[in-house]
This record gives sequence, C-alpha cells and structure tokens, in this order.
Amino acid sequence: MIILIGSNNPSKKRALAIALMKLNFCNYEIFSYDVPSGVSSKPIGYEIIRGAENRNLGLKEIAMKEKLDYDYLVSIEGGFTLDENGQAFIVTYCISENQFGEKYTGKSLGVGITDIMYNYLKSGQSLNKVIEEMTNKSNYKQSLGIVGYLTNGIIQRDTFDSFAVLSSLIPFVYSERREALDRKVRSKSDK
Repeated sequence: MIILIGSNNPSKKRALAIALMKLNFCNYEIFSYDVPSGVSSKPIGYEIIRGAENRNLGLKEIAMKEKLDYDYLVSIEGGFTLDENGQAFIVTYCISENQFGEKYTGKSLGVGITDIMYNYLKSGQSLNKVIEEMTNKSNYKQSLGIVGYLTNGIIQRDTFDSFAVLSSLIPFVYSERREALDRKVRSKSDK
C-alpha cells in the first residue's frame, strides 16, 4: 500500500504510522511532500479544515503531475476551536482520500485550553514559543506539541493527531459495517 502525506513534519508522519498500526496495516510505504496549508500557522476554527483540504488538493496535484501511484492521500491540520459552549480546544482534522476520489474527514479528541491561551493565539502569538521559553527546549511543535506539554507527556502530538487520521481511515477500512448499520437504520425508518 502506498500512502502520500501532505507534510514533511515528522510528528504528522508518526501520527499516520500510529493510525496504520492500530488498523493492523503492516505492508505500506509512506511518502511525504511539503504541501502548504494556505492558512495561518496557528489556524483557528474553520481554518483548520480548510488547511487540511488545501493540503489534500495540493498533494493530489503533485500526484497527478508526477504520475504517482497511491492508495491514499492523507492531509493533517491542527489548530484551535471553540465548542458550542464557547470552550476553547486544541483539535486536529485529517482528510483521507483514496485513489478513486472517495474522501472522509476525521477529527481528533479535543484538549481544552484557557481563554487566556486562546486569546493569546487569536492575537497572532504562539503557545509553542512560550512553551519553548519555559522549558528551554526548541522545536516543541514537532515533538510533544502543546498537547504534550499540557498533558505532561501523557498524550503527545503524534498520538493526538493519530486519532484524526484513524477517524478518517475507518470509513474505508470498515465500510461494510457502516453500510450494514445504514441498511438496518433505513429499514427501521421505513416502518
């Protein structure tokens, strides 16, 4: 199986590998490409999914231009959002697309952040830079990430992002279960 990922970020590549392992994929190759998200480096709200979509479109263009064979395109974008109650969260979206053009979007769990952190981000500032200053460690974004810092390493960035990848690939892997449930629900609704 050949999978193209729209980022050279090592954490995102590890997230993909974690998801593939959980889905019991053993025989695969991952090829990464630097594809811009077209959104800010700290996307907020709808920008997150737009960034994943932009990466996916760019990745598909590369595949077509370079005549690359693939089974899946995978594009991951993390950012910050507010839920329906106004609580701020860190979330990740992933878009997976197969060679036939079928696409599914996955979303990670969310880790809450304070209003102070969210407003700091909205002003264009970086929590990763603050964490690097506090910990005297560089390149935090590509290792533990904000989630890793906030959870004291219990959930690292690659693990966190892997949930979005998993939820975008599950509809492909378990399509028969989805279809069976759809049929059952449809039969109950028709009564």
